[in-house]
Amino acid sequence: MYNSIVDYLALFLLGMWSLCLQMSPFLLLGMFVSGLISMFINSRLILMHIGSKNFLSILKSTVLGIPIPLCSCGVIPVAATLRDSGASKGATVSFLVSTPQTGVDSIFLTYGMLGPVFALFRPLAAFVSGIFSGMVINRFDNDTHHHNDTDDTPDDKKLLFERLKSGFRYGFLTLPADIVVPLFQGLVIAAAIAIFIPPDFIAEYFSFNSYVMLIMMLAVSLPIYVCATASIPIAVALMAKGVSAGAVFVFLMAGPATNASSITVVKNILGEKTMYHYLLLISFTAIIFGLLLDSFIPIILPTISEFSHVHTSDGYVSILLTILFVLILVNAYIYKRKSGIPKIADVETEFDGSKDRLSIMIDGMTCSHCKENVENAVYSCTGVENTLVDLLTGQVIVIGTRLDEKTIKDKIKDIGFSFK
Repeated sequence: MYNSIVDYLALFLLGMWSLCLQMSPFLLLGMFVSGLISMFINSRLILMHIGSKNFLSILKSTVLGIPIPLCSCGVIPVAATLRDSGASKGATVSFLVSTPQTGVDSIFLTYGMLGPVFALFRPLAAFVSGIFSGMVINRFDNDTHHHNDTDDTPDDKKLLFERLKSGFRYGFLTLPADIVVPLFQGLVIAAAIAIFIPPDFIAEYFSFNSYVMLIMMLAVSLPIYVCATASIPIAVALMAKGVSAGAVFVFLMAGPATNASSITVVKNILGEKTMYHYLLLISFTAIIFGLLLDSFIPIILPTISEFSHVHTSDGYVSILLTILFVLILVNAYIYKRKSGIPKIADVETEFDGSKDRLSIMIDGMTCSHCKENVENAVYSCTGVENTLVDLLTGQVIVIGTRLDEKTIKDKIKDIGFSFK
């Protein structure tokens, strides 16, 4: 019994190491490119280009959303800000549909682990589904358009060195901190699937009807939380066990675009009717693209079962890149654990009772984008002098004069968060 447990553990760890060998060069490249993109694409740029209820706004929201590495939770505050700043429901839904499906990091990783067809098909599906969803919403969903004035003053020009420093910090610290937990969970699930599910189990018991498999995968994907990057190792493991390419693509498309908590937030931001349209549009487009992929995959990828063995070279370069990748993730996790607590302790030390102090517990924050949007919402309220957000616990401390707790909570609620 003891030996069998040790054997399974050894196989499990070996499987995770093999997946890391495949992932590391492509994710490192994706992190680098994401850092460069962050130097030029920010929330101010997005807000400047999305506003009117027309096709151009939908096109811009989709194109801007595809390369940005935001998960289904991280995209919600940005979408709420878009809506509050005047974006139509159609443009907002386009951003919500297209952005979580892809990201520069996940596109590179898709190429490395699933091949060029998937790497091209994912952003294409995100683009088409974003455009289609936005057009349907603008056509059939009544939109009481509203607009809050925003400060369009351009950011101060930074020196190139400062911009590069900020970009690298985002690419190799902030972005890894956002994905480290779901990515680790994805690796664990993928390794477990590889070890504990027999090779022919899915093909034998679940391949009786391809339509049923697509719908089953959709039902699993809609409520769970999985980011675009973390979904890839799970997809590789599922394909190795006999799940069709189309069914796996449904998971890759619908899983990152929705989860149970984000669906509720969409309802608060855009209304119940739009929420149902949003879910139906994601489900419909995911099934359609899954069927298309299943129709052409036997011709395009005849050796699909071999994908799980691609790029597993154990050369020195691969090992060094994997060690570097693991070290970046470990550092990012430590940073995520420690970033909020010391600063909040400092504020508590400096608070002398002469000013108002509020402590609010927020539910639903998952990444640095959530934290940034909460801070911006709080600072937009009158009387706020200092605010600190602890991402792990959800605690928000606000220091200022004549603070209006209801106004502050309303601002936070308006960008899609609830309270514990």
